[in-house]
Amino acid sequence: MAKRLVFTGDSITDCDRLWDDRPDSLGFGYVRMIAEALTRTEPETEVLNRGHNGFTAFQMKIRWEEDCISLSPDVVTILVGINDLYLHIGGAGGRGAEGYALSLEQMIKEVRERLGASLILMEPFVFPEPQAYAAWEEPLGEFRLEMKRLAEQYRTGFVPLWEIFREAGERLPLAALTTDGIHLTEKGHEIVADSWLKEYERYVRADDSPE
Repeated sequence: MAKRLVFTGDSITDCDRLWDDRPDSLGFGYVRMIAEALTRTEPETEVLNRGHNGFTAFQMKIRWEEDCISLSPDVVTILVGINDLYLHIGGAGGRGAEGYALSLEQMIKEVRERLGASLILMEPFVFPEPQAYAAWEEPLGEFRLEMKRLAEQYRTGFVPLWEIFREAGERLPLAALTTDGIHLTEKGHEIVADSWLKEYERYVRADDSPE
């Protein structure tokens, strides 16, 4: 069955989509990889990238009508949190884990109440190298816990990227996964895409299957 999928978030989702000269403007990261994979299994499915470089959950909420609701998607994916953390610990007006959760919950409610669409939340992450980011791991845990709580409360799909990248980091050098401790290499994007596709199969496509 044809679907419209909207991916939202920060630069990890954006991945230079505005500089992508192909007509679909999906960027060069995991969103494009997912779209290419779905072309083989769901050729009528439409994929839209509405990530924004530098966005926090609060900034996403402000644009939620334009970037999500007005597009009438069947499946909405959210990956956000690292900029919220950066502003919070840097004393630049970040809202902390509680404010982050409030924005997330408002977006989730909008999707459920106005669209009835499926939601997949993807856990924010950071790598322990360079050393400056090692200190971010503990405070990011508060943001991750809030996202996991909301995923459980609203019974959304959930991709535990923190855990997934911790396991990948035991098998691969971190330089194979991240360019700077936050943004991803091609291999890192492949891991996100593969993890999302598994959750999509479990959470969305399983519900579409006839009993």
